[in-house]
Amino acid sequence: MGKYRERESEMSAEEAKAFRASLFVPTKIVLSDTQKREKFRLFWAGARKKYGAPKGLDNALWAHLKSIKHDEPEKFEDGIKHFGLKKKAS
Repeated sequence: MGKYRERESEMSAEEAKAFRASLFVPTKIVLSDTQKREKFRLFWAGARKKYGAPKGLDNALWAHLKSIKHDEPEKFEDGIKHFGLKKKAS
């Protein structure tokens, strides 16, 4: 009878996989300053025309984003709005 109880307490492969998946907690990836700057460079290369901004504005804009702590990729658009740029109407 002891073996029967042990077998009952064991999980099937699917149950074990689901259990391990439930324990997973994603961790936020922390970017270095150079990685953040590169992400902004790529973002701004595609978005500059949408805002109608001149070419040399990226350094000033990056300094502004860093000063208001909007230097994370998900906060770039909010920081640009705070800078005063608006998207051009298509």
